[in-house]
Amino acid sequence: MKTFLFPITIAILLTSCAQSTQTEKDLRESLNKPLHIGKFATVRQGNTLLSFDAFRQQFEYLSVVYLENGCQPCYPKFIDWQQKMDSIGCPENHSVLFVILGNSYEEFFTEVLNVHSVEDHYFTIMDSQYEFLSRNDNIPRWIIDSSVLIDSENKIKMVGAPWINEDMTKLFYEIVSKGKS
Repeated sequence: MKTFLFPITIAILLTSCAQSTQTEKDLRESLNKPLHIGKFATVRQGNTLLSFDAFRQQFEYLSVVYLENGCQPCYPKFIDWQQKMDSIGCPENHSVLFVILGNSYEEFFTEVLNVHSVEDHYFTIMDSQYEFLSRNDNIPRWIIDSSVLIDSENKIKMVGAPWINEDMTKLFYEIVSKGKS
């Protein structure tokens, strides 16, 4: 029995090490890579629409959160971002941008409200043509799904939610405070 289990244990260890190495490699390759979001004409904040260019000039850093209408885990994720960014405090040079695959913001937000009542005070782009993912197909999907922090040049500076743990919150503030004039 030991002779049988030993090779399986080694194979599992090697596989798990290879997975970790791939994750690290993906992260290294994605940091400072540009995230392409500039083809959208307007951005929504609640019921207000503004040009993407005017919006982008307001904030040096954006946390870009990709969601899909019809994706059940996406609605709680939207709620978490609204509530937890408020809890850690959002610096003036930073905002959250939700890129939502779907045709209707109202339809998406109705589904959110079916999960939990929340105010939407961040920004949203509706991606009805699947442009965001296709323009960023050189970035692993798991990184896109984890959310990314980008700078004024749209370069990825951090992967993951800044409120997920103390280390991520600290890293987030280190990055966004570098940009403050």
